[in-house]
Amino acid sequence: MKAYSLDLRQKILDTYLSGEISQRQLAKRFCVTLGLIEKLLKRYRETGSIAPKVRTQQTPPKLNEEQFNILKEIVEEHNNAT
Repeated sequence: MKAYSLDLRQKILDTYLSGEISQRQLAKRFCVTLGLIEKLLKRYRETGSIAPKVRTQQTPPKLNEEQFNILKEIVEEHNNAT
């Protein structure tokens, strides 16, 4: 999932800092989750930054190479199974 743009994050922060709106109302106004608002404001308070975190490590795959090849063969043999 892509991170929200810096432009949107800045608009949310500016609106919140104007002091006229609650976090719930912010979420509704900008069509985002309350969790995003909470995390964004917490990050701003703790670091002074609203930029998204940079992912340094990818999640390792659940299947090893052999298991992946077996699964691929099964899907190719039964490609219409649901």
